[in-house]
Amino acid sequence: MHRSDMVNYQRALSSAGAELVRMARLPSGIVLAEWSGSNTYTAYEASPENVLSVYLSKGENCSQIRGSRAVRRGFKDAICLFPAGEGRSQWRINGRLNFLHLYFDPGRFETGLLSSIGGDARLSRFREAFQEASPVISTAARSVAHADWTDSSMMLGLDGVVSWILLNVVKTYSSTGLEPHGRAEHGRFTPRQRALIRDWLADNLSEVVRLEQLASLVNISRYHFLRKFSRTFGQSPHAMLTQMRMQRAYELLASSDLKISMIALECGYGQHSHFTVAFKRHFGHAPSQVRRR
Repeated sequence: MHRSDMVNYQRALSSAGAELVRMARLPSGIVLAEWSGSNTYTAYEASPENVLSVYLSKGENCSQIRGSRAVRRGFKDAICLFPAGEGRSQWRINGRLNFLHLYFDPGRFETGLLSSIGGDARLSRFREAFQEASPVISTAARSVAHADWTDSSMMLGLDGVVSWILLNVVKTYSSTGLEPHGRAEHGRFTPRQRALIRDWLADNLSEVVRLEQLASLVNISRYHFLRKFSRTFGQSPHAMLTQMRMQRAYELLASSDLKISMIALECGYGQHSHFTVAFKRHFGHAPSQVRRR
């Protein structure tokens, strides 16, 4: 999303009483924004971006209106999809509402995703969706909302989940009827490719790892990479990276005198607190307990 477009969208929502809670741009260029609004009326003009909106809480407080009449009432986890350049809609919020927005540029999205799954990007169109139920998309979106967007160690996982969400947006809302699993590559990585991926991750545990970097190792798109990785290893790239980081952290805690804050940096965690939370989630106890043994 261009900065000017983002500013205009912020102004439109802010002028309608919506409050920007937080915002982040992923390495893929997709922009995330969490909004909160209450007791307000707003009109969305056509956006230059595709916008996916997911109600996180109190969705029943939001209604789409025409004139003075409510035509659709929302619900928790309801989703809306506003295709780029299309339509104008009016909304009323009675009470409180929290919602997540994903903004994705049509050109970059089409060339990066649609062509990679075998579709003709020139024919790709999305239909509008107003307050529809999509448990698969809303559940994944909720995991995005619960993530810490400032934690650099989470970027690979966050970008992977968002890419997976957009694959399902194509499957459900693309007018071309593309099936993400229909014409894509169905194979697994070769033994050489598996070793290459594992070795590269092991050599970059302290770095911010991006999906594009991993995909470039085997010369395929990030979307193909996600599917092939899951078929090959039975887990996501983020899960494998976290597992390798935790194993390395445990070894350093048990066999070195490095400060825990330094071990956190060595394992890709910019903040000590993020490392402690991840370590405790993985092993069931704090890093300091390893040192006491």
